[in-house]
Amino acid sequence: MKHIYLFPTIISFLFLFSACGNDWLDEMTPQTSAETEKSLTTLTEAEYALNGIYDLYRKYEYYGARFTYYGDAKGEDMQARGDSKRVAKYYLFSFNAVDAPSNFWAFPYQAIRNANNIITFTDKYMASDSEKTRFNNIRGQALTMRAMSHFDLVKIYGMPYTKDNGASPGVPVVTENLSNETKPARNTVAEVYTQVIKDLEDASGLISKSRNDGQLNWFATRLLLARAYLYKGDNAKAYEVSADLLKQAEGSSFKLFTTAAYPSAWSQQTGSEYFYAIYNSADEISDSKEFISYLMHRSGYDDISLSADYMNLLLEDEKDVRLKIIERYAKNRDYLLKYVAPNYQVSNIPVLRISEAYLIAAEAAVKLNNKESAAAYLNAIVSRANPEKSVTADDLTLERVLNERRRELVGEGHRLFDAMRNNQTIERKGTSHTSALLTDETRKFNWDFYKILMPIPRDEMTANPNMVQNPGYGN
Repeated sequence: MKHIYLFPTIISFLFLFSACGNDWLDEMTPQTSAETEKSLTTLTEAEYALNGIYDLYRKYEYYGARFTYYGDAKGEDMQARGDSKRVAKYYLFSFNAVDAPSNFWAFPYQAIRNANNIITFTDKYMASDSEKTRFNNIRGQALTMRAMSHFDLVKIYGMPYTKDNGASPGVPVVTENLSNETKPARNTVAEVYTQVIKDLEDASGLISKSRNDGQLNWFATRLLLARAYLYKGDNAKAYEVSADLLKQAEGSSFKLFTTAAYPSAWSQQTGSEYFYAIYNSADEISDSKEFISYLMHRSGYDDISLSADYMNLLLEDEKDVRLKIIERYAKNRDYLLKYVAPNYQVSNIPVLRISEAYLIAAEAAVKLNNKESAAAYLNAIVSRANPEKSVTADDLTLERVLNERRRELVGEGHRLFDAMRNNQTIERKGTSHTSALLTDETRKFNWDFYKILMPIPRDEMTANPNMVQNPGYGN
């Protein structure tokens, strides 16, 4: 039996430097084993270590598939194509404390641990003047990665900050290499957000603004920061950061796809919207059929498709350009074609896009009752979708902004989190939600439904006596 604990004690030095090593779960050992971690000594080694974290993000158990489809499979806009498909247990909310997958816990903590190695190295390294820019970019990326992974964890295992001002249990915050004997308790959601925001603010003063496809940069860091403030309910800061980000992007290579380019942009290797995208190739991936592109395509595993709820929303405007990246194959068989570059078998995965910055600015502004600014930012997305359409400040509501998020960001993992942090009700009422295994509580729910959170993995509960399980899943 494999043991999957919060802090597996053997971290392979060579793994850190591998662009596409073996599945790290195979190398895990129980916490009773001796520490054998080695230290980084050069900037080149630190850059190799960063590549190891990027490789973790690429895995299908993380952004390569499961984390990316998680938020949509648990919402109303997408659905499993059958009750035995890979996506089905997420869609049906059928996981329990015994059979819940460990990847949502294990992979982010692996990334955090490796990021901590890099941060510890930069704490001690004396960079020369000629190395300073390179050094700062390394440290900035590592801080962003640590924040990104903590943020991913608290979204999966912690209640929305806005439900109780972050008072409920989140996840352990890990900012240093811990000994084998350490059995950390869960920090509150608020404490996790405090660390996420601190890391992103610190990273912002270090990381490069230069475009470097496949790697994080200042724009990606600031988008994550704006998102964290928005999820926290700090709308003033979310607006400030997102508006400044968009201003800084003016004149850069980062910009919205045009209306004309939108349909074909998703099949291109790179894109002007991508602050950070994962670039994949068949040479680097041996298990590509497990990736989101193959799962979403009807000629692949046909695991997940758009729902009638989403299609009804999008078809409110039959000229919406986003209809051109949907294959309307048959009744209740509508397929999203965002993951088709370079092809549906091995696709790139956009993670952080400039579109989201406009939507964050619009949402934060409308919550601040700054409707003129909200309309201006939202119209960048609305009018791109259909140049004949626009919204005015007078008719702008929070629901209108959130519906535009649904239209634009579908398939990118946002819907469950967007609904829950705004205390919206997810209602699967479209004609395509036909599974007999859907229950009343999985057809219609809000943030009071305990299964909007995943249970802490069983092996972590067994190994750590200080770990507390999420309510509803037992001890």
